[in-house]
Amino acid sequence: MSNDSGLNRRNFLKGAGMTALATTAPITVIADDDEGKPLFRSGNYDFETVYNREGHNCARWDGPAKKYPGGEFKYGMGVATMDFECAPCITEALAERCKHRTWGYMSSTDSLKEAIAEFNAERHNLELDPSVIQISSGVYPGMIASLRTFSRPGTKVALLSPNYSGFYYMTKHTYTIADDSQMYLQDGRYEIDWDDLEMRLANPETQSMIVCNPQNPTGNVWTEEELLKIGELCLKNNVVVLSDEIHSDFVRPGHEFIPFARLPDKAVVANSLSFNSGSKTFNMAGMKNAYWHSTDPKLLERVKHNHFSTVSTLGCVASEAAYRDGSEWLDQLLAYLDDNHKFVENYVAKNMPSVGYTRPEGTYLNWLDFSKTMDAINAEDMAAKKEVTPEVYMQDWLVMNSGVYLNPGSNYGMGGPGNMRFNVGSSRKVVKAALDALAGAVRNA
Repeated sequence: MSNDSGLNRRNFLKGAGMTALATTAPITVIADDDEGKPLFRSGNYDFETVYNREGHNCARWDGPAKKYPGGEFKYGMGVATMDFECAPCITEALAERCKHRTWGYMSSTDSLKEAIAEFNAERHNLELDPSVIQISSGVYPGMIASLRTFSRPGTKVALLSPNYSGFYYMTKHTYTIADDSQMYLQDGRYEIDWDDLEMRLANPETQSMIVCNPQNPTGNVWTEEELLKIGELCLKNNVVVLSDEIHSDFVRPGHEFIPFARLPDKAVVANSLSFNSGSKTFNMAGMKNAYWHSTDPKLLERVKHNHFSTVSTLGCVASEAAYRDGSEWLDQLLAYLDDNHKFVENYVAKNMPSVGYTRPEGTYLNWLDFSKTMDAINAEDMAAKKEVTPEVYMQDWLVMNSGVYLNPGSNYGMGGPGNMRFNVGSSRKVVKAALDALAGAVRNA
């Protein structure tokens, strides 16, 4: 390992150097060619050491750099992957499997399904029959197959907005129409406009509703009461619920993730399918492994008819290892992420009071309101000249003025304007350096 004060060799922070990190202690960076044992600190997993992801075809760090060949980009705080080294059990299981140097078809995924069921029972008090679990290469294929099954081309899919940008891709891919029910901020939390949602669900052209729990990007962790009300409205109007629960393991103290399949009303549950993956939980999106399930055999069979998703051996190996042996790593990670959330909340209040902050109940994402800064730089008029949204213009402005790359709120539906998404799934040193850069840009706007 190399001990670099201020990251002076253009590693993870891409030239942040001593200026951005002047107030921090010397930083240990895991370099491209470093080898050795998993990172530990005082007997615990080490989430503080900066892990270099640059130059590894990484969407979060190498993707934005291509847009800014002049080196303006420094901090990838958008894409929803974490920067931490994976749980050692995952890498160890992959290394062991690679000793067998042949890659033919797998005979079964039964052991993986059993591990998924055991993990859900232990962490979410959800009893799943392994035989109903369907393995997929990602949440997308399962949800797209479900939309093709239940929503005819040209019909509407109900969403609560702001909502995950990928859902809008799914509707375009299936020739359906995203129908946003815009939420509203009340006392620092996004709340559902129940009258508006009910009106949209009552439309006979609405045949599916996508529920995101925890909600990306707002961070809502829906209560049992809220989920039941959604489920009852959907059941009443013959609308099938598609519950995306990929952030289910990122729930902050004081809140509880309620799987849709664990709701007390069996009829509501039977009118739904749930989708999940270890890709966010264990930071292994590249392993391309996910699962979905339903308690209704008829719904299950109908979607299976439209779902074809081959999975890789290594993805199955990695996922099973994570579900069986990754809980201790995950528990320590959650504590670190919660401290990151607290750090960001306090930092924004102290150093960027003009930026609005919504306290997330779950996920490792923050939803920041830059409306005042956008007004100061005349983002709306400048965006019109470039034929982009004001938030896309703001994304570019932030890179050019701070080096920080965030996701534009306009990607997240009707409720997104004025906002940007900030990922806290990094060493606190990286989070602080990015915030310092953002604060400087906001002050000078």
